[in-house]
Amino acid sequence: MLHEADIAAVESIAPRLARLVPRNVRRVFVYGCVGIAVSVFYSLAVVACVWLLHPISPTLASVVAFAISVPVAYLAHAKVSFSDSPFDKLQPLRFVISTATSFILSIGGMYLITEVAGQCYLFGIAWNWLTIPGMNFLSYMLWVFRAA
Repeated sequence: MLHEADIAAVESIAPRLARLVPRNVRRVFVYGCVGIAVSVFYSLAVVACVWLLHPISPTLASVVAFAISVPVAYLAHAKVSFSDSPFDKLQPLRFVISTATSFILSIGGMYLITEVAGQCYLFGIAWNWLTIPGMNFLSYMLWVFRAA
């Protein structure tokens, strides 16, 4: 069983350890964790739409899942990934513009993979896992959540 002294010791060590890791490395790690959570949420939403809204197309399921995921993604990245970035009134607008680019890449990829190439929609989900996170990270870090 942990005693108060043990808990206090751990609590005092954690901030010191965090300072040893460069800020950008921490940012990539935190963004990755949040990004995985958002990607899992999106992926499950696509699968749920395909299964529950049958005969919905995978492309339309991806549109619905994307719309459901956007508010979750914004809140998660604003409050967790980039919580140390100062808020400015244009931040939500920059997020919407960045998200529109991601939307085109995501939905276009799903359409090309499922409708044009005739592949399983799970490949479309994989496409999103491979293309969106890196593009969004750079966009968020350099533009959306940038320091004013």
